[in-house]
Amino acid sequence: MTIEQIVFFAFAAPVFMWGVSARMRPWGLMVGSLLAALWWVGGTQVATVDVILSLLLLGLIVSVWWLVQPTGDHTEENSSGTITTEDGYALVIMTSVLLLLGGFALMQTDNLSIAVLPVLGVVTLGIGANSLSQIAPSVRDQLAQSIAWLLIILIICLLVSLKLPALATFWGELLRWDTTSVIADSPIVWIGFSYVAFRIMAVLLDYRAGRLAKQGYSLRDLTVYVLFFPAFTAGPIDRAGRFIPELNQPQDLSSARLVEGSTRIAVGLFKKFVIADSLALVSMSPALIDQTETTLGLWVLLYLYAFQIYFDFSGYSDVAIGLGRLYGITLPENFDRPYIQPNVQQFWQRWHMTLSTWFRVYYFTPFSRLLIRSSYRPPQFVIILLSQVTTMALIGLWHGITVNFFLWGVWHGVGLFLHKMLADNTRGWHKRVTATVWPRRIIYFGSVFVTFHFVAIGWVFFALPGPEDSLTILTRLFGVGG
Repeated sequence: MTIEQIVFFAFAAPVFMWGVSARMRPWGLMVGSLLAALWWVGGTQVATVDVILSLLLLGLIVSVWWLVQPTGDHTEENSSGTITTEDGYALVIMTSVLLLLGGFALMQTDNLSIAVLPVLGVVTLGIGANSLSQIAPSVRDQLAQSIAWLLIILIICLLVSLKLPALATFWGELLRWDTTSVIADSPIVWIGFSYVAFRIMAVLLDYRAGRLAKQGYSLRDLTVYVLFFPAFTAGPIDRAGRFIPELNQPQDLSSARLVEGSTRIAVGLFKKFVIADSLALVSMSPALIDQTETTLGLWVLLYLYAFQIYFDFSGYSDVAIGLGRLYGITLPENFDRPYIQPNVQQFWQRWHMTLSTWFRVYYFTPFSRLLIRSSYRPPQFVIILLSQVTTMALIGLWHGITVNFFLWGVWHGVGLFLHKMLADNTRGWHKRVTATVWPRRIIYFGSVFVTFHFVAIGWVFFALPGPEDSLTILTRLFGVGG
């Protein structure tokens, strides 16, 4: 989000919260989230690719909503997939917004496919939903479980296409069919999809595991959960089971909540646009590295980058949480003093907490259990090593499918494994030594120092484009290279 967009949403909040009844606020948040998502997708110039991405996004939301509707504990009418009046209204709103986007794009180009795509998409969804609703509930449940896996695979493929530079450029060239595109060979950009994808996959995985609410979710509520505009572009990654109940019982905008939300937004803006953007001018980058001759200078660049990325990420999270407060939603915390934690495990419990929690719930725990229950059960330390390294490697690749992001993830995975092994084998010693005040303080501050530098050195892989660059800087940081 830009400063202008953040200020707009902040000033619109009191008008919305005080001018719209509590019963209508979820509808208002749905419309606002849809319009905001289209605003970020299209900007001022809407091209065919923007209509395609918007159609695909709304199609995913509608498909997931239809798929996860309960069939066993309700009336025969509901179990057959009949759309309620409320869901019908939500469908009309989503279709209208998409057609509005297509019409806006059509005014800027002669490409008639822009007008056809939304209609074709709606018809396809309608035929698919009607076909699924005709199947017996027991068969439908089995089929829905399989379709859920197919949707998860589709979303992963979309993420790979966006994160892998070569594929992103290929799709960008293929889908830019009209003259409104600025650069013909630019990569496809789908703003916010990384966070949207994880929310959708969480719903599908919870559905397969039987963790969704028995009464299901309305299309309106699911749409707001996936597209909630304060968290759309930069998180946090909330869970439907926590978000949707609060959506239907939002807190009023009291003076205390207004001050709390506004203060949080101001802090976030200061972190991101003052501190982080200022540090970006002097922190570690290929250009500044080439101009830095001393080892001490490189360490300073590294320290500055560590704080730049913290203030950048946490600043956006503060803005999202503050806006959520203004609109009656309490989003989860995402950063909590990560650089003063005594070990790498606690660092990841305080850094991008919703992302690490997502991977722990939906990948680390199931993968660990799979290894434990396998016919050939690996040794315990192998299970821990594989689970932690693959989890962190996936977190790295979530930021972008490059060798350096992969290495950054592996760096943290190995660090978590070594911490686990060390903690398990020194627990008794640690308990004895920290029984008195001064040894406990010395060990704590020493642990914070080591943990911070472990994390900071890992940022070398995150900040630089290739492994050769990272290796060169690492050798220079420790006085090995010239």
